[in-house]
Amino acid sequence: MSGKKIKLLIGWLGLCLLPFFAQAQVAIHGKVSVKGEALGGVRIDLRLAADSRMLTYTFSDGQGNYRLQTAQSGKFILQFKSLGSEPLSLAIAPTQADTLIDAQMQPGGVQRLQEVIVHAKQPYLRGRDTLELAVSSFLQGDERNVEDLLRKIPGINVGTDGSIKIGNKEVEKVMVEGDDFFEKGYRLLTQNMSVQSLEKIQVLQRYSNNKQLKGIENSDKVALNLQLKAESKNQWLGSVGLQGSPIGPKYYQASANLMNFGKRNKYYLLASGNNNGYDAVSSINHLIQSGSTNEPGQIGLDVSTPTLIDNTPNLSNFDYRRTNFNNDKLISLNTILNPIAAFKIKWLGFANPTKKSFYRNTVQEYNLEDIQFTTNENYEFARKINNYFTKVELQYEPTPHTTLNYTGTLGSLNSNELGTLIFNNISSLETTKNKGYLTNHNLSYSYKLSERKALVSSVRFIDQQSPVDYSINQYYYEDLFGSNSVNEVQQHIDNNLRYLGATTHYVSRQQNGNFFELGLSSTYQNQELNTLFRLLPDPEAEYKTVVYPPKFANEMTLRLFQTNIISKYTVKHRSWEITPRLQLGLADSRLINFEEQKHKSNLQLSPGLSGKWAIHHKGRLETDLFFQQQNTKLTDLIPNYYTTGVRNFIKGMDNMATLSSSGGTLQYTYGNMSDRFFTNLWIGHQILFDYIGTESDLNPNFNLVQQRLLKDKTLTYAKAELNYFVKSLNGNLKLDVGFNTVDYENVVVGLGRRKIRTNRYDYGLLFRSSWKSCFNMYTGYSLQTNNYRMEGEKNTLTNSQAFLNLFLRFGENLQLSLKNESYRFGSMPQQKKQTYYFSDFSVFYDLKRYKTRFDITAKNIFNTRSFRNAMLTDISRSTTEYRLLPRYISFGIDYNF
Repeated sequence: MSGKKIKLLIGWLGLCLLPFFAQAQVAIHGKVSVKGEALGGVRIDLRLAADSRMLTYTFSDGQGNYRLQTAQSGKFILQFKSLGSEPLSLAIAPTQADTLIDAQMQPGGVQRLQEVIVHAKQPYLRGRDTLELAVSSFLQGDERNVEDLLRKIPGINVGTDGSIKIGNKEVEKVMVEGDDFFEKGYRLLTQNMSVQSLEKIQVLQRYSNNKQLKGIENSDKVALNLQLKAESKNQWLGSVGLQGSPIGPKYYQASANLMNFGKRNKYYLLASGNNNGYDAVSSINHLIQSGSTNEPGQIGLDVSTPTLIDNTPNLSNFDYRRTNFNNDKLISLNTILNPIAAFKIKWLGFANPTKKSFYRNTVQEYNLEDIQFTTNENYEFARKINNYFTKVELQYEPTPHTTLNYTGTLGSLNSNELGTLIFNNISSLETTKNKGYLTNHNLSYSYKLSERKALVSSVRFIDQQSPVDYSINQYYYEDLFGSNSVNEVQQHIDNNLRYLGATTHYVSRQQNGNFFELGLSSTYQNQELNTLFRLLPDPEAEYKTVVYPPKFANEMTLRLFQTNIISKYTVKHRSWEITPRLQLGLADSRLINFEEQKHKSNLQLSPGLSGKWAIHHKGRLETDLFFQQQNTKLTDLIPNYYTTGVRNFIKGMDNMATLSSSGGTLQYTYGNMSDRFFTNLWIGHQILFDYIGTESDLNPNFNLVQQRLLKDKTLTYAKAELNYFVKSLNGNLKLDVGFNTVDYENVVVGLGRRKIRTNRYDYGLLFRSSWKSCFNMYTGYSLQTNNYRMEGEKNTLTNSQAFLNLFLRFGENLQLSLKNESYRFGSMPQQKKQTYYFSDFSVFYDLKRYKTRFDITAKNIFNTRSFRNAMLTDISRSTTEYRLLPRYISFGIDYNF
């Protein structure tokens, strides 16, 4: 983007923000009292003197303080009303931007209300830390599960992977009637549970996972709670659904949910199967690694074996279900039992046997001065997955102020992949076998010392094994290993982890709101990574000798013992708070490779400072400054090469280093999701004083990539998310604008060190109607531009997406849904840009008396069989063509009971 366009964009954003700051032209504040004592809960109305029109209102806080703001000028009436006090009206004509008016009220008036009955239907009901959403206000008739409903609520963002965010915060969990089954693995619930039994959705702000920390913890976490209709509680209910295509390609989808959410015991059983592209479990990692890393008493949440070979297609900004040739099956049994009030048992278990097939054709072009070549890769692979996972949680409360919690998980994570590959016009067969095992145990103890103090301690043990066997029955590496008579290439990987960690946190909140946290943790981590690459001879060769290239084997162990002290102190004022923090760590690392040992001990210092400021009753400003030091990871230290696929060989830098970085973020929030207008603005900058870069040796049949320690990488980003309910259109308008800039270096053999700048610009505009009629729509357009700037060279790639979803209702029982999408992807040189169109059509007929719904669905009406998108990196430009599921028509029935 040119400088002129950037200035225009900044000016446009400034114009959009002008109304926010203009509202602060006149500020009226003061203190309300009665007989010299502060009076809280007083309603203060600001009205125009000319016609008594309401401008704004507020309530006095516990100290009697209040504050009002308006963009109007002239004469006003300031009204004070409170139970037990005589109403008070003051005529004012403020001439200054900041006007102080104290009010002395007199005892009297109404002492007690007899009865007030209000009949109103509102989509939002707001409490202090809770926002309630009426489900009926957002239903349009085509929702199959909770996730479909959440996508229609302004302010709730559901990603393509099923993750749920409110603003820039991902929700901690999705509960049902106050109890949680899956923690961060809530996708298993939201992507399967029917919406028919739901009455309300609660957005819980400043949420505490630990009961003993509620009201003490300095939390900014968010959670969702699903509330059921009265007739759906304390009884068995569920749904059964079946879809199938009797003509044309045979696709099906079947599901069954059975649940009982009682006051003491809860049960949720589900089973599903399909071959039409839907993942039964979007990601098992969300179930394995649950919890919040910044919560007192948590330890070891982000510890796992690294993934070295991953053939999952990169389908960013595209509906992966259109290219997911699958056969998924899932059965999950989950229960929460309360045999006595003080003891809770939670059990989760599922089995997920799955088959997936992907088809892609990639053309990758390298055009770097003297390095110019093109590779072609036509790949078809089938993946068979068998995941079995169980989790047990025991919670015991011997006293109201004490909680003992044990969580144990056991998982078997296996997959076999068989790929048919045509690489540079040479055919081969590629296999990858993963056989994983995981056990994870955590014991925590929480004790509430007083109403404002608590102590939390935890111990965690992890044992994980992730061996991989990789082979390819073709020899592409004559330029690397010589022209030997090789028939097959194999690599075996042993990837093991053992972890033991303990932590204790003391938290305290003073009466004035100040908060203090002190934590001590110690961890021991032992990681083993053995890789063995071998060349197998041709069976007809004269000498049948297996070759083990010496620089392509690793036998390494990394042992890390680390102790950290963490402290935070929050100083709170009426409208602002500031939190300095400090983490001091001592790390002792020992790296062993083929009996060669390296040792490093270092002190790590990570200070930070965060702040919050309530500029006015709807505007909030948050900032965070940090400096961080951390050790290099296992994959950064692998001394010799290992293969991650047919073309790429990678090795680490064989150097234990401390990585330092610093940065800052600034966020402005106006309003909240229940307001007619609300917005979030972010800006941030980060400097990586030390970072892991790459040195690439590029060849037509292989790439040798060596990681290197480089200096001074900078990142700058900004994003604006504006939501506005347009009364004249009776719909919600959303604007997303953002950019991201990165400056760094890499090294290419033959070209030396290269300075690179990447820029990404994102634009999006969406509109969702809420018309009180039989017709509604949801439409939007997004544009993303990426460019890479090198010395004397610039590459740019632009992708765009548009959609138009139409909903039509005929009476109470019949609904029609038409969903249209278009994608326009950038292209390689000498290739034309292509636009792809998709359209899906559904008809739903409800027999509400029998709780049954029938539907007819047509997928991929235009029968688009493939699409090609483009990717840009600092060394290459590539296009990948994917095969898509064909057009089909299915008939379905859903029954709720």
